[in-house]
Amino acid sequence: MNAVLYPLCAGIAWVSLLFKVLGRGRGPAAAAVSLFYLFMGLTFTISDPRVWALVSRVSGVPNLALLLSQGAVIGVAASQLAALTYWERSAEEARPRVRGQTYAFIGLFAVMAGLFAAADLSTEDTTTAVIRYAGNWRYALYLLLYVTAFAVAQYLLVVRCLRYARAVEGRWLSRGLRLAAVGAVGGLVYVVARYADVLAGPLGLDPADWEVVARLGAGGGGILTLIGFSVPGWGPQVRALRHWLRDYRAYRDLYPLWSALRAANPDLALDPEAGRTAVRDLDFRLHRRVVEILDGRRWLRPYQDPDAVVAPPGLSGDDLRAHVEAAAIAAALSRASVGAAESAATNPVPATPPADAETDWLVRVSRAFSTLEHR
Repeated sequence: MNAVLYPLCAGIAWVSLLFKVLGRGRGPAAAAVSLFYLFMGLTFTISDPRVWALVSRVSGVPNLALLLSQGAVIGVAASQLAALTYWERSAEEARPRVRGQTYAFIGLFAVMAGLFAAADLSTEDTTTAVIRYAGNWRYALYLLLYVTAFAVAQYLLVVRCLRYARAVEGRWLSRGLRLAAVGAVGGLVYVVARYADVLAGPLGLDPADWEVVARLGAGGGGILTLIGFSVPGWGPQVRALRHWLRDYRAYRDLYPLWSALRAANPDLALDPEAGRTAVRDLDFRLHRRVVEILDGRRWLRPYQDPDAVVAPPGLSGDDLRAHVEAAAIAAALSRASVGAAESAATNPVPATPPADAETDWLVRVSRAFSTLEHR
């Protein structure tokens, strides 16, 4: 599992860091989030069994990757608390608090390094070293210090993220905070599993029985926290892309109806050569296409005969209404004379911005009109 889940987590962390560095966010809070991505990337990169073995081979110290990866987790906890502190307070108020937290975590890591050096961890183990040495009292103390510090950070992350999610403005920021809180719960699951590792020996239990839970808590929780912290940055772009795709489909789907009206009365179109699709200036082009279709419907009113339209069987609701209107337009177009286009100049439709509901309805009518054309 380590060889698959941890590289995935590392990849997400490094990509998040890249986008954060290249993005527009600046200031101490943004720097803390960048450090969070950095330490997450280091944690899961070093925990990869292949990198773990490489670190031991290069350094000559068995299981040194254990200290480095868990030291990076301490960095994760420190950067998470720093980000939360800067979000909660002004930079002037937050700076001394963050400085104190940083010194505390550095001191903790120094103690961990001392206990690691004192413990006998000479047998290399790239996948189960954490539980292999849980019975070593020096390493057990090391592990308890490490997971307790991480547990405090994850608990504070859950509490503060949920509190901020209710208070902040912005849907994407609120969603990201809630997702980060869920990820922190996964971190707490990992903590519980590590506490159980220490207690397993005296109780006669095998830590391997719940190791998969620890790894899923660490990996799954890490992924959710990474996504949660990054959502406010890329979420609005996803929403903008979804809006653009909706407008693109609407512009394309309106083409059959618009094209038929333009062919009957070229004066309706600001750009008679406009095609089925458009990429540039899509908002303006979609607005013009809807307005020109509304102009065309107004121009066709003298030629419409609602009684001449027969409702097709098998349709109901909006589909039936759209089909009836499309059929009425098609019949009116066939009755319109060449000279009738002049009436468009005397009865223009005001070029007011069309509502989304109007656009959606015309798309439905245009699709029904297109089916009539192909019969």
